[in-house]
Amino acid sequence: MVFTTFALTSLFTLSGCFEEKAKETAAAPAPVVEIAPAASAPVTGAAPVAAPAPKPVAPKTTPAPAPVKAVCANCGTVVAVKVLEVAGKESGAGVVIGGAVGGLIGNQVAQPKDKELATLAGAVGGAVAGHYIEKNMKKSKAYDVVVKLENGEERTLRHTADPALVAGDKVKIEGELAVKQ
Repeated sequence: MVFTTFALTSLFTLSGCFEEKAKETAAAPAPVVEIAPAASAPVTGAAPVAAPAPKPVAPKTTPAPAPVKAVCANCGTVVAVKVLEVAGKESGAGVVIGGAVGGLIGNQVAQPKDKELATLAGAVGGAVAGHYIEKNMKKSKAYDVVVKLENGEERTLRHTADPALVAGDKVKIEGELAVKQ
């Protein structure tokens, strides 16, 4: 019987558990090995060569993928909190009241020949003063909260009341407000 390395390689490959050894031996040149039948006389010239015992190959394992953390679209970290003074909205009442008071004062302090001019100047001056007084009386504070979201986006949210947040706080955006988690 004549067995070649190719025949042995095919045998190992068919068995399924010696694939690695089969690849190693397939790359080498295929020597011919003669095996004498049991009842016949020994073959002279070459000593019989037995095939090396196959080494078991450990199955390859791949590491399990790291769990993916879900990104919260409305979650993030406070970057900054800015306090702003917002000018109040005037209703026009300050202009009217200021003009009337200024006109009365101008009329009272002026001499009889300059009453019309003094009344007009007092009314204009009173209207301007009334406008600024009303604006300053109605001014308020606003708080701009800058949040860096988990997805990388940066948003600025305006609060009308103190949000009690500082840089580094973890927050969730609910509506148009940042709420501490």
